[in-house]
Amino acid sequence: MSRKISIGITISLVITAITITFAITMSVSQRTYNRLITDLPERTQMYSSIAKIDELVRSNYYGKISEKVLNEKVAGGYVAGLGDAYSKYMTADEYADYVTVISGKSLGIGVTTTLNEANGYMTVTQVFSGSPAENSGLKKGDEITQIGGEPISAKNYEEMLKSFEGQNLSSVDITFKRETETKTVSVVVGYNLPSVSHRLIGDVGYIRITAFYENTAIQVSNAIHSLIESEAKSLIFDVRNTDKGSVEYAAQVIDLLVPVASEGTGALASAVDKNGQTVKVFSSNSTDVSLQMVVLVNSKTCGGAELFACDLRDFGKAWIVGNTTKGNGTMQEVFRLDDGGAVMLTVAKILPYKSDSFDGVGVVPDYESSLTFSQKSNFDLLEDEEDTQLQTALTLLSGNDE
Repeated sequence: MSRKISIGITISLVITAITITFAITMSVSQRTYNRLITDLPERTQMYSSIAKIDELVRSNYYGKISEKVLNEKVAGGYVAGLGDAYSKYMTADEYADYVTVISGKSLGIGVTTTLNEANGYMTVTQVFSGSPAENSGLKKGDEITQIGGEPISAKNYEEMLKSFEGQNLSSVDITFKRETETKTVSVVVGYNLPSVSHRLIGDVGYIRITAFYENTAIQVSNAIHSLIESEAKSLIFDVRNTDKGSVEYAAQVIDLLVPVASEGTGALASAVDKNGQTVKVFSSNSTDVSLQMVVLVNSKTCGGAELFACDLRDFGKAWIVGNTTKGNGTMQEVFRLDDGGAVMLTVAKILPYKSDSFDGVGVVPDYESSLTFSQKSNFDLLEDEEDTQLQTALTLLSGNDE
């Protein structure tokens, strides 16, 4: 038996539905309007202040104004006003450099260096195998005193480092001291600087990761395969002082080492925005590495490197040795501007595989191990037996830890 609904009831239901929809729409609009109105006085004041400063400058400033520089400084000051150490404005040139670096395509001569604060010289801390620097005779521990005939000092150290950058097949003259000998060599610029190096310490594979760039995962993969072929029985990943790169590229490296993420959200990490919405998930496949691992960290281990250490522990793949890390558990996104520049903004908090967020608190190691002040000062020049944290890791992997 069919039932019929009267036209009056139908109209009443339609009107009720329209009323409810209208009420919800008005409620949302009201909240949005209230938020805009709340922000409006402050924003109006800000624009008014900037306009007033601009008027005063153009009316009274004695010097010549560079509109390009002025606009860049205003944009940079705005982002700096956020008070976020990980958000920044980049000029067109700076953004172009950033793209080169994050892609892992920076060119150099094949060395890493540190400033010797005692004499102001540039000390070579590592020479990459097969690099122009190695071919020119540079070795770890050499003191570079001049580049292109210009003496190096603490004041110009960072600027002089840029002399190692440049186009393929360009060259730079380097003067260095080794014990009592001083020598000048011409070194070709154009070596693609890796973010990963590796070697065997006994039967333990040691992998140093200095940054998480676009090509870091393939470098780590190659390093692992090389060490396994050399019959490494376990692995040490060193991310001490590592603070460059992105969370996305760190997740790619983690994926090489861990199985499918099956607990929690089913992702090896996720990014949650200020509204609590998940805006990105980092998944993993079934491929993993079965060797026992240790991750070395310290107070300068930051960002993607922290996630790397935390996730390997969450998956039960590694112990963490060293000191509590810096505590940057956020994700940044880069927004390109019409003038060729860009703005990097912190857009989300990173949640590891199983652990709570480490943002603001850092990743606490399983085994606390510290370097002395002298060891920290000479970190990049430490021999293996002098490196307390490395020795702690080796002891753990040897099974002799009590």
